[in-house]
Amino acid sequence: MWTMIASLEPFVQALAPAFTPASFATHSQLFLAWVLCLGKHRLGRVADTAHPEQLRDHSQRHGLDTTYNFFERSAWTPAGVAYRVALLILTRLLPRGVVTLLVDDTLAHKRGKRVWGLGWFRDAVASTKKRVATASGHNWVVLAVAVCLPFRKAPILALPLLARLHRPGKAQPSCPHLTRELLRQVLEWFPHRRFTLVGDGAYASKALLADLDERVTFVGRLRGDAAVYDPHVPAVPKGRRGPKPTKGPRLPSPKAAAAKADRKRSARGDWVWQEVAVTVYGCRRRLRAFAYEALWPTVLGLRPVRVVVVRDPEGRLDDAYLFTTDLRARLGWVVTQFAWRWAIEVLFRASKQVLEIEAPQHSSQQSVEKVAPWVWSLQSVVMVWYISAGHALPEAKELREVMGEWDSEWSLRHMVAVLRRATLNATIKPKSDEPTELLKLIEALKNCVNLAV
Repeated sequence: MWTMIASLEPFVQALAPAFTPASFATHSQLFLAWVLCLGKHRLGRVADTAHPEQLRDHSQRHGLDTTYNFFERSAWTPAGVAYRVALLILTRLLPRGVVTLLVDDTLAHKRGKRVWGLGWFRDAVASTKKRVATASGHNWVVLAVAVCLPFRKAPILALPLLARLHRPGKAQPSCPHLTRELLRQVLEWFPHRRFTLVGDGAYASKALLADLDERVTFVGRLRGDAAVYDPHVPAVPKGRRGPKPTKGPRLPSPKAAAAKADRKRSARGDWVWQEVAVTVYGCRRRLRAFAYEALWPTVLGLRPVRVVVVRDPEGRLDDAYLFTTDLRARLGWVVTQFAWRWAIEVLFRASKQVLEIEAPQHSSQQSVEKVAPWVWSLQSVVMVWYISAGHALPEAKELREVMGEWDSEWSLRHMVAVLRRATLNATIKPKSDEPTELLKLIEALKNCVNLAV
């Protein structure tokens, strides 16, 4: 019933090779229905929103087999859709250069005895420094592409790419293991591109970083008390018995190195604070930092890394202990790249609050493994569309004029609002349609609004 606007159609059509013709038609209907759904985004309600011209007869069989089969029995795969989304992002937004990937995991709250893959995981939102809260749900490991927009005052955006479910149990792959599989998939898709992978401390793991591909540079956080060693192996006298040393003497841990830099009186030599000007979390800041090369055997074996210790002179941020596998990386680049990681947290909040990724009720393995990745693919398509074409629409200009001080044009909520308004304007054409057709449209809109109640 809804009309797909001309500027959106090429972006949706880019995903067509991942589907059969029949499933792509269902995908296109559900795409618009998900955007225009005003109520809770359960699959049944989204399907009703796709055809609001008639009320569903609840006294009969629901007739929504096509919608449920799209996730439960269709032949398309989340990886196939993700590949098309990746092509869309890289061709439209990042045609050249190094691609920055962000990784993190998020908990989608779910309950039910028969829900496949359910477990109890740490709830990052409800937890504090002193108390760890857990909740029932699906724990998703998400790999996203970070995009730095050329527009003025535009934040770093994270566009979801691949997602894998982290199942409970010791025999199941860990989050770093799943990230390694996702990264391998991306490297196979784009063998001639280079990548920077940014992750939090949980992903500074041997399961992910052991034998890391040379095309990938990792930037992450390490423990303040990490046992690091000098990468320069001392010379061994000839004729000395026993195994040869593989690393130098132990170096100060990042936390101890910061204390050593505080005690240093001279501005020469090692362990000296330097001032770096960086843009972190949307603000231009002057921080203090220093770096040194070290081995972190428990994670990267004998591969040297560049340890970076960062301090906020104003005391607004805690000391950060970062590292990267790029030994020539500049201090400011390491700090800035790690700060980009916050974009994936914004991604998770938007997918839960705007697209309501936790709302669909499904229990089978096929549906569980497809619904959330499909919604994240929808989110990426909407963001690529808005960055490339949607921001120039008259509807975007209208909403920009009424934005408040704390509103952001680059938030997913704003993008969805523009797309929803543009779709309604394309569907309802009062100057060209017959009066009877307008009455049908008004009735459909009334049904659509009633579905939200």
